[in-house]
Amino acid sequence: MKIAATLLPCLALAVLSSCASVSVKGEQRTGKQPVQKPAKIYVADFGTKGGTYNIVGAEGKDPEAFKKKTAATLSAYLVKGISDHVAPAQHAPGVVGLPKSGWLVSGEFVRVNTGSRILRSGVGLGAGGTKMETRVQVYDLAASTTPFLTFETTGGSNAMPGLITSTGPVSAAFSMTTQAMMGVTDDAARTSRMITGALNTYFIQRGWLDKSHAYSEKKLGSYQLVHEQYYR
Repeated sequence: MKIAATLLPCLALAVLSSCASVSVKGEQRTGKQPVQKPAKIYVADFGTKGGTYNIVGAEGKDPEAFKKKTAATLSAYLVKGISDHVAPAQHAPGVVGLPKSGWLVSGEFVRVNTGSRILRSGVGLGAGGTKMETRVQVYDLAASTTPFLTFETTGGSNAMPGLITSTGPVSAAFSMTTQAMMGVTDDAARTSRMITGALNTYFIQRGWLDKSHAYSEKKLGSYQLVHEQYYR
């Protein structure tokens, strides 16, 4: 029992690190860059109106509720991640009425695909995989209405095998269980870690954080996901 309890998170870490990933692309720094770090970073819910959605299962019965929940989930993860690894952060109900100081992190969902838990669990290897893509804008509220930092995130889950594509009974059971647990919530968590990582890197490059506080979003993100799934 002790061996299983020790090995399971380790196996999960190894698998999740390779089967689920989100990356940052297309980073652009435009206009005048901030001259000092913000005292607070505000996080607005990402827009959901212009994105492409493929919502499978029960969530598809009320697409608007699903979109709202997904945006709120990403915001919650972002507030915590930014507060822990960048600067104090709080959720902003909207972009109107914000103070004239601090930063604003906002954006929109470009694509959200919930995939199919049945296909992920049974087949895997890409079948039923999830997908989340976003565009991110970061504003200096004291300086301009134009974002000084923009980038995109893209990624999802499901490179690992499922029940019928695994090589043995132990591997099959583990893959099926792990695949079933993955979903859009996990994509939101991974997306938030990449956004947090981009801001953390910006801070370090500007000398506002010591390099010892560098945020390794992929390594830490995988560990946190395993911890959340197996120890909560």
